[in-house]
Amino acid sequence: MAKITNKLLRRSLITLMLVCGIALGGYFFLRAIYVPPILTYHSIDGDEQKTKLSLSAASFALQMEYLYKNKYKVISLAEMADLIRAKKRIPHRTVTITFDDGFRNNYLCAYPILKRYGFPATFFVVVGWVGSDRYMTWDDLKELSKNNITVGSHTMAHHWLPSMDNDALRREIYDSKKILEDHLGSQVLFLAYPLGAYDDKVKTMVKEAGYAAACGTNPGKFSPWEDLFALKRIKISRTSNSPLTMWFETSGYYTFVKEFGDKRK
Repeated sequence: MAKITNKLLRRSLITLMLVCGIALGGYFFLRAIYVPPILTYHSIDGDEQKTKLSLSAASFALQMEYLYKNKYKVISLAEMADLIRAKKRIPHRTVTITFDDGFRNNYLCAYPILKRYGFPATFFVVVGWVGSDRYMTWDDLKELSKNNITVGSHTMAHHWLPSMDNDALRREIYDSKKILEDHLGSQVLFLAYPLGAYDDKVKTMVKEAGYAAACGTNPGKFSPWEDLFALKRIKISRTSNSPLTMWFETSGYYTFVKEFGDKRK
């Protein structure tokens, strides 16, 4: 009887150790593939969804309501960059919101919704497009910069940066920063690469220009997400409207799954 009891005890202990090992391994695996979600929006065009990357104001409002009701912590890009720089653990349900290009509908449609929930965001603007048809004005940007919105550079003219020579690249990176700072009266610390494109030369110049961080889109399959000058972001579009999709894209695991399924090297 004692031998049977000892045998059962040993089996129970082995089973418990296996379960704990699997659970612990699963925990560390999930931590290893977790990428803090930095969401990227483009055009928020009223009640109409005109392109894949555009979103209606109603859909954007539903997505922000989802984040609010499900108690997500929406933090600024500056705060996200500080956490990454300090190598601090970033809790689940922590997200950052960004916008690219500087469409005026971001100011007219998205900004009031962000204000309603008290959410910070970063608006990356193409400096050469400011004030032109469909894009924000300097007055718009000044108001945003005083009301919980960070204004960042999306370069001067939205060119493919890796193909540019040093002089042209300097205009895109340095001049856009200076012009924004002169108009806004505040330091510009963040840049988003047009089309997510960069190389080592581009990254080096961005650092030398005095930016604190730069955002890509999909910097490369399984590239380190902690690189402050190649931050990974998630494109949010009209396909993100369902609560299940929104949950997945803000879970922190969407990037790994997307990269895992990407057949490109």
